[in-house]
Amino acid sequence: MFTPMTHRSLAYFTVLFIAVVFSGCVTQKDKAIAEGTAVLKKAEKVYAAYSVLAPSATGTTILYARVIVDGTNTHCPTLTSSAGVTIPTHPRGLHPDAGNATQNFPVTLCEAIISPDTAYTDLSGIVNLQAVTLSPSAVLVYGDSGCKSKKCKPGNPSKHFKKLAKVGIQEHPQLILHMGDFNYRGTSGSIAKGVYAYDAGDGGFGGASCGFNSTYNSQNSSGSPRPDTWQYWYEDFFLPAKDLLPIAPWIFARGNHELCSRAGVGWFYFLGPGSSLKGGIAQMQCPNQGCYSNPPATPASHIIMIPPYAVELNDVRVWVMDSANACDASAANPLTVQYQAQFEQLQTNSQGKNTWMMTHRPLWGINSTAPGNAINIMMQTALANTPMKSLPSSVSLSFSGHMHIYQSLDFPNNSARPPQIIIGNSGVSLEKHGVVGDFSSVQVDGQNASGNGMNIYGFLSMKLQPNGTWTGDILDSSGKAFVTCGTQTLATNKSICVLDQS
Repeated sequence: MFTPMTHRSLAYFTVLFIAVVFSGCVTQKDKAIAEGTAVLKKAEKVYAAYSVLAPSATGTTILYARVIVDGTNTHCPTLTSSAGVTIPTHPRGLHPDAGNATQNFPVTLCEAIISPDTAYTDLSGIVNLQAVTLSPSAVLVYGDSGCKSKKCKPGNPSKHFKKLAKVGIQEHPQLILHMGDFNYRGTSGSIAKGVYAYDAGDGGFGGASCGFNSTYNSQNSSGSPRPDTWQYWYEDFFLPAKDLLPIAPWIFARGNHELCSRAGVGWFYFLGPGSSLKGGIAQMQCPNQGCYSNPPATPASHIIMIPPYAVELNDVRVWVMDSANACDASAANPLTVQYQAQFEQLQTNSQGKNTWMMTHRPLWGINSTAPGNAINIMMQTALANTPMKSLPSSVSLSFSGHMHIYQSLDFPNNSARPPQIIIGNSGVSLEKHGVVGDFSSVQVDGQNASGNGMNIYGFLSMKLQPNGTWTGDILDSSGKAFVTCGTQTLATNKSICVLDQS
C-alpha cells in the first residue's frame, strides 16, 4: 500500500488515501438522502467574499470568486464585472453536511471562475471583489492566525488577527499568502476526556510513530461530540478577516489544525484549491472518519494529502506543499516516501522560474540552538532521499508557519538551501520559550545556519519587483516594523531578515 513512488504517481496516492473504511460503524452518510427538490430562498446574509488563486487542470492559473451566504437551500448571488458582464455563482460541491443528519455548516459557499484585472460586485453591493493582477508587487504573508478557545470567548473574533488584518489592508496588497492553522478554537486536540484527535503527533496526540500504530480518533467521526463547525471557522477566520478578504486573491496552505481529524472538513470546503467547476483541478474532501464509539485501529485510510501544486504568476511561481501530515520529530511512518515523491516532482518541474515554496510546517525550524532541535524531520529525510538531495536552485525562498513565532533562517552562500521565513505569529498564543534574537553557527540538518526570531504578533509585508528581488517588513499590530527583510538585506548582511535595533 505504501510503496515508493515517482512524481508521475502522485495522483495514485491521492486516490489511495480516500479509500473508505467503515471500522464496523454505519455513518449517517451511508443512509439514503431523502428525495425531493428543495425550494431555494434568498440569502439573508453574506458572511464573506474572497478570491482564490489555484491551478487549472492544464497547469495554468485559475481565479475563483467565493462568496459565503447563510442557509443551505439558498440562491447564489450573481456577480457583475467592472465591464458590466454578469456571472452567476454556483453552490460549491461536496457540502460538509451533504448526506448527513447534521447541520454543522448551515451556510453555502458559492463560487465562479472570474477574470484577472477585473473587479466584481453583486447586485446588492455587499460583495466587492477587487481586481486581481497576475503580476503582484505587494504581497502579504500570514500564518497561525486562529485563537485558542481559552483565549477567545465564543462569539468574539480572533482579536490579534483582526488587528493584523486591518493593518494589512493599509498595505494595499495584491496577493495574500496564508501558511495555515486558521481554526484553533474548534481544534483544542481533546475530543472528550482522555480522547485526543489524531495530530500526526510524535509522542503526543497520535502516538510515538506519528499515529500510524495508534488508534485513529477524529473530531469528525460519526457520533463525535466535538465536530468541525462553521461557527468555529467564522469566529477564527472569516469574521476577523472579513474586510481584508476581498482586497486581494489568496493562496491557502493547510495546517495540522486542518487535518481531517480536526478542522479539515471546513478547510477543504472553504479554502481548498480544487473545484467542481469546469477547468479546475478536482475538488477534494476528507474521507470517511470512522466511528467515534469504535475508532479505526490506524489512520491509513482516513487521512488525505493534497498533491503539491504550483500557482503560476508572471514574476514568481508559488509552489504549495501539503505538510499537514508531516511528522516534526520522526520519519518512521510510510508517508515519508510520499513526501519524497513530492520533492522529486518539484525538482523535475521547477527549473528556470523564480519559485517560492509555501508549506505549513517548516522544512528547517529551530526550536532551540542546541544540536538536534530542528524540525521537520520527516520532510528533511524525504528531501535527503531524493536524487538531488536538495531543493532546486530555482527555489529562492521558503515560507512556512507552525511555530508560533517569527523566525528567519539563512544558510552559507555555498549551500543549496534557500532562506526560510516562518510566519507563525499572526494570532495564536505565542511561544514563550522560542529562540528570540539573533543566532549563528547552529547545526540544522547537517549544515551551519544563522538567523533570528521574535515572539511578537505580526505578518510580513513584501514589495516584489519583476526581476524577483524584493523588500519587506514584519509589521506588528500597530503597523510598526520590527524586522526588515529582502534580497538586498541578504546581499549586504548575509541575512534575509534583520531585527530592528531601535
